[in-house]
Amino acid sequence: MKFVVSYPQTNWDYVKFRLSRIIRGEDRSNDVFKGSMGGKIQLLEHDGSFGGIRSIGEIYCDKPFGSQFVEGEGLYFLTGLPCPEDGTPGNEHIVRLNEQGQIDLEIRSPLFSQLRSIRRTENGLLVTSSGVDAILEVDFQGNILWSWWATEHGYDHAHGGGMRVIDKTIDHRLKCYPGRLQTTHMNSAIIDPYDPAKIITVLFYQGALARIDRETLKTEVVAEGLSGPHHIRPHSKGYIISNSRKGQVILFDRNFKSRKTIQATNQYFPIKWVQDAIETPFGTHLIADCNTFRLRERSADGEEKTFKTHLPNRIFQIEPVSDSFALPNLV
Repeated sequence: MKFVVSYPQTNWDYVKFRLSRIIRGEDRSNDVFKGSMGGKIQLLEHDGSFGGIRSIGEIYCDKPFGSQFVEGEGLYFLTGLPCPEDGTPGNEHIVRLNEQGQIDLEIRSPLFSQLRSIRRTENGLLVTSSGVDAILEVDFQGNILWSWWATEHGYDHAHGGGMRVIDKTIDHRLKCYPGRLQTTHMNSAIIDPYDPAKIITVLFYQGALARIDRETLKTEVVAEGLSGPHHIRPHSKGYIISNSRKGQVILFDRNFKSRKTIQATNQYFPIKWVQDAIETPFGTHLIADCNTFRLRERSADGEEKTFKTHLPNRIFQIEPVSDSFALPNLV
């Protein structure tokens, strides 16, 4: 089994910036990091033995977040720096790394702002544009095929206070939207694997999962009481999600009933943050325990092996790829 992990921030200056905000207790402040955050994508291989993980390659790119591998097409991923201050353009976009190791597609849109997740659809690509609190389906030219705007469906109060209205006619790559200006900070959206007429998305600030009807845009909250959730995914039992601030992974059945909670980091660790988790073909789970800089493999009976990512490499996403996939040799 091969898989890639994305590290959006690999720059020590960014680590110092984040640590300073946490220590000062201003994590919800308006501060925005204005330097280079670094970033890389790493390819790992699991040999099937418990804990048998090794790195087999990496590439460096600006701030990579979500990704998805599609057989016969390649690895789609999000990259590029966001707008650091109003008027200074960001460069967030979608790229595709084909199976020959070449970037053969780039997609840009004036509605791309703090892109977090990407999923292939029948007609294009589904992304979360957290900066504008939107889910966007785009074609390969960047044209909008479908959209859902949180501000138009009951989530119009900014996290820092006040009403939020989005002007869809402007270039949002020129606008800086720190967390306090956002209403949901949607960071993950997928087509429901059990009902393709629905989209499931993570509402980070609300600690909830919402399911959206693609035709009517009717929205229902299907799970609540989460703490800083990330990465809703299909699972053999239903769905899996990372309950980040609690340091947990939660397994839901197909009716969004919680069936199992995996404590994914040390219960005594002061600042817990589990970013992503996937099910492996070996009956285990791989878990990104970001603040301890470890990729944990957890068995069904609670045994654990770890792969160290090392400070300052905090995983954003774990994404399976084909056994034939390789990263280009850029040396």
